[in-house]
Amino acid sequence: MAGKEKSRKQNNYCIASPFLCVPRIPQDGVRSTFFFDGIIRPEGEVNPDVGPFYLQRIAFSIVSLGGYEDPDQHTVGEHIWIQSIHCQKKDIWYRLGKPSAAYEPYHQFFSWLADLAKHFVDYLHADQERDVTLNHFREDFHNWLLTCHGENADFIAWLAKYGSHDFRHAVNAHGRFLQGQAFTISLSSYGRHTLWDELGLSGTPIITPQPTVVTNTVVTPFIYECFKKLPWSSHLQKVGLAPEVKSQHKEMVRRQSALLGTERKTSATGDISVGDVVALRKDDESIWKGKEDYWYALVQGFGSNKHRDLRLIWLYRASDTVCANMAYPHSNELFLSDHCDCKEGKRLVQDVVKKVSVEFFSFNEDRDTSTLFVRQTYQTKDETFRTLNKSDFSCRCGLTETPTQKFKAGDTVLAQFANKLKPAEVISIGPEEATLRVFLYRRDLREKNCRPNELVYCDDSRTIPVSRIKRHCHIRVFKPIHIPNIPCPYNRDGTGDAFYIIYKKDGENLIPLNSSPSFKEGFDPSTSSLPKLKALNLFSGGGTFDRGLEEGGAIESKWAVEWGLQQMLTYRANHPDAKGLKLFCGSVNDYLFQAITGKENTYVARIGDVHFISAGSPCQGYSSANAHKENEISMRNSSMIASVASYIDLYRPQYAILENVTGMASRTHKQNPLSQLLCAFVGMGYQARVFNLDAWSFGAPQSRSRLFIAITAPGLHILEHPALTHSHPPGTKSRALGDNPNGLTFGERRWDIPVFDFVSARSATQDLPPIDTARIMSIPWPDHRPSRVESEEKQALIQNIPKYPRTRGLVGAIARGWVDPLEHSARTKAAHSKAWSRTHPEKLFPTVTTGVCPFCIFTGQWLHWQEDRLVTVQEVRRAQGYPDNEVLIGRPVHQWKIVGNSVARQVALALGLAVREACIRNQYGRSAQILAANTTTMPEEPKGQPRSTPKSSTALLPTKRCSDIAVVISSCKADIESTKRQKMSP
Repeated sequence: MAGKEKSRKQNNYCIASPFLCVPRIPQDGVRSTFFFDGIIRPEGEVNPDVGPFYLQRIAFSIVSLGGYEDPDQHTVGEHIWIQSIHCQKKDIWYRLGKPSAAYEPYHQFFSWLADLAKHFVDYLHADQERDVTLNHFREDFHNWLLTCHGENADFIAWLAKYGSHDFRHAVNAHGRFLQGQAFTISLSSYGRHTLWDELGLSGTPIITPQPTVVTNTVVTPFIYECFKKLPWSSHLQKVGLAPEVKSQHKEMVRRQSALLGTERKTSATGDISVGDVVALRKDDESIWKGKEDYWYALVQGFGSNKHRDLRLIWLYRASDTVCANMAYPHSNELFLSDHCDCKEGKRLVQDVVKKVSVEFFSFNEDRDTSTLFVRQTYQTKDETFRTLNKSDFSCRCGLTETPTQKFKAGDTVLAQFANKLKPAEVISIGPEEATLRVFLYRRDLREKNCRPNELVYCDDSRTIPVSRIKRHCHIRVFKPIHIPNIPCPYNRDGTGDAFYIIYKKDGENLIPLNSSPSFKEGFDPSTSSLPKLKALNLFSGGGTFDRGLEEGGAIESKWAVEWGLQQMLTYRANHPDAKGLKLFCGSVNDYLFQAITGKENTYVARIGDVHFISAGSPCQGYSSANAHKENEISMRNSSMIASVASYIDLYRPQYAILENVTGMASRTHKQNPLSQLLCAFVGMGYQARVFNLDAWSFGAPQSRSRLFIAITAPGLHILEHPALTHSHPPGTKSRALGDNPNGLTFGERRWDIPVFDFVSARSATQDLPPIDTARIMSIPWPDHRPSRVESEEKQALIQNIPKYPRTRGLVGAIARGWVDPLEHSARTKAAHSKAWSRTHPEKLFPTVTTGVCPFCIFTGQWLHWQEDRLVTVQEVRRAQGYPDNEVLIGRPVHQWKIVGNSVARQVALALGLAVREACIRNQYGRSAQILAANTTTMPEEPKGQPRSTPKSSTALLPTKRCSDIAVVISSCKADIESTKRQKMSP
């Protein structure tokens, strides 16, 4: 640099062990002291008697690069300088020459990074008026580089090492080094850019952290009453609604209750008739756990014999459902079940104790609690609460049903062949058989560089029974030029039953499918006119859950609440409409307190504006990995489910999806928090169902099982269970979330016929380059680095961990005599310990949590299967389904935490597509009327600003789905063991 005496050339240098790349020297903001060994060769006119001489362990802390602000210079080249501490006062610098063989790889990486720093500063310098943001490095920076250096061979070689147009990942990974270089030249010129605020490298981040005012868990009065008896209720703070907020809230509740149906009330007097509700005494030997003396039933008919036996459909109390014995807010509410007595013992008229007056299709929170009412059904098959329909008043037993014609010629479907489902086109279909065009997978034609869901159009037709056609799927045709930009969901390897075709088979060759396909193509996400649900995202983290839901096509995130700054910056960096987002970087308690009390805040949504809520509340209080579930922090985290319920109570969205660990439903809870949460939602009138979803069933290469609660406003179509596309790994066991009051399990793991095999850890990461011990960062994959740097002692331990068998870890190393057992605790070297063990490449990654703990005896399987290092951030990104193009802001430890706190992207996308299907169905019939009535302008809002009412969008509903709009409800369970009133054999 100008004004500095550069009078020494350092050849054959190396940094003393352990080796470090030069850019790590100034990155921490505080200058650390490092050392070099090297041979010094004088340059220029010097005394001939002064020859090369060797220096050892010379301290230095400053590195300097040349060529800045000169775009005509294509590379830094040899203009890399360091200054020893001894030479600082004399302004003498050493220019780095040829590195030693041992340090050569480190120097090659830093030479590449030095050129990045030069180009970065030159780019900032090129336009002094421009405010550079992170988004400029998505494409514009690359284009500018080509304009300046596109004809230079050294530059082309440098660019090829990175291999991408998008430099956001590199700028984020090396942000501190780039900032240090730019600020050294001119803080005033280069410190003004918004980029530093977006990366969290300035004192004024682009997202302003909100002050923490409330320390307890804020809840509405209704939710407080629901949760006040749980062990952590001391952390709850009940906050009453401000008058104007209360008025708006009451209107929202009225709207949701107004269109339940035409109210109908049964009589408690007179003879028993069809449609009456009767009470019968509970069987003495019943398996049911409820303490009630009577059972209620709807009379749907009478037998033909002289004893006048009754045909009944049972009415359930909340305690007969998955709400179990928890505090249900309406003691007088009943649920019409899908459970009839057609296959049970006959009930005679004389068995009836009394007739009961019950109001159907009714809800009035001010009514007398002695009046029984029914507004929902309870589906015993899948433990689902649904809005009551007229069709629910009779069962289907004894009826000869004509199969619904779900599939038509031209539909794209998944049909069973052996133990897999294959994508096909329906050519023709009859009552019993169908002729299909079965598509080929391109990868089965020895094509390597293709996605597993890329199909090839062909003339392979087969005739199969109609029963082997399982469901519809989405297939779109693209041109070869679209390959780099295949849109979601078609670019997600089959998640969501989405496939694409580019080529057709022509003899032994593949040629582009240029003609219009014979089948009805799947939806085009770029032309969707489906009205979007405006979403509020709670505990949003880095936002991958919310982006996955958005990718389904029916949701648009508008508000997000998250405590961590790096998480919020990541959320913003990856959202297509960052300026339109209202990001609240602070506590969900402060946000909710402001919303309840009516405090004006730009970032706080108003009642009536929120159509959808997603939440992944803190799971530590329920996680099996937490050995301290009853301490203060865990209890406070556990109480946050009441916060989520309060958001639902306040905003009354059309839909909401909540995620937590399956431990929330554990049988070990004396008071089941999942059941209490369902009590709150169903008590508000929401339809509700619980999903027990395994990430690997949707294509994530990770052993991650999570519980999801999906709720739906009254009258709208509920979310159907997302389709499972991938197989279970060998050894997967049956599992359920908990027990029903009748002793049977609920929330059981599903075993659907898969489309694909599960994705292993190796197959998900096989394109990533080897990085040995990860001491040198990867140029093309900046996040391909561990979240922690091991000491020399721990690195030596890792190198002694056996690679076969991979699961033995530290225990196996001790058994082979490779590690001294005296250096390790009794727990870490116990026979069952997984400490310092390797991930198995042909199995799933372990569950990614907020931090990597290789020394943990339970979750220590974080060593790479082949290389002597820990699993990297990039590898756990793949485990969680983060698309490669998304940026994780922060240092590796922050990135890992963001990834670990996420919902697997594949699961989020599958749920988002389920929301889309429900929203499409809402455009028709009674649901459309309810939807319109619940999206009109609130009375308190200014006139002249009506909220748009969704319009019917037939273009979004493929013909193949028109016959599948109605919700089919099963009214009778086939297995006698699952009936409500039947005694269970021991």
